Amino acid sequence: MSNSGKQSDPALWLDDIPFNSTAVLDVLRLNKQLPMLVKELVLNHTLKDVALERGQADEMIAQFRAEQKLDEDEAFLDFLNRNHLDESLLKSSLSRPHKIVRFREERWGPRANSLYLKHKDRYDQITYRRLQSSNADVMQEVFFRLKDREDSWESLAKHFPGAKADSDARFGPQPVSKVEAPLVDALRRAGPGTVIRPINLKGQVVVAELEQLEASRFDENLRTLILREEFDQWLEEECSKMLSKLQVPA
Repeated sequence: MSNSGKQSDPALWLDDIPFNSTAVLDVLRLNKQLPMLVKELVLNHTLKDVALERGQADEMIAQFRAEQKLDEDEAFLDFLNRNHLDESLLKSSLSRPHKIVRFREERWGPRANSLYLKHKDRYDQITYRRLQSSNADVMQEVFFRLKDREDSWESLAKHFPGAKADSDARFGPQPVSKVEAPLVDALRRAGPGTVIRPINLKGQVVVAELEQLEASRFDENLRTLILREEFDQWLEEECSKMLSKLQVPA
């Protein structure tokens, strides 16, 4: 156990053994859990002033108790004790997703449409066929067999390791942002129905063919996705900044 001069008050007890905050922090450091801790602290600090509707937290508690069959106070208290919680912490846990939605809306909601227009192409929906292997010679043969229509995607897909019996090598529809940018560019240039030449992507040789590329539409689902992406990026950057400034006891 680490010591930092004067022994601090126990952060917790295991049976009759006290552990101070330094000892707890050492465990988090050894298990590489400091990033998780920092993320939780950043979220708590960010959301502490985000207000819910009056009575909303109490409604969440009531709904939670009903869903978990904890209507009796004794059962509810037993649940809290077994999970080392109190009602205030449980309210915080149940409220967090709602507070995150409100925070996202307040911070990025008014700019959602302009954010969409700025990155419009990344939300296009793509459907394509794809096979890949680390063996360039194999993929060269796959390319020619597909290009010359000597074989089909379905029949070739079944010969690849780990393939399911009904594999057809089809992916999507999915946002183009989920597909490697060089592959998307090659598929866009080739157009639907053209098998592209093998392309190297992170140690894999990929052969692909575009089936459909559908322009994105700014609807409520896409708006929610954009706000979620903005929040996730902000949180990652904020946590990275805080981790770079993190100091732990010597």
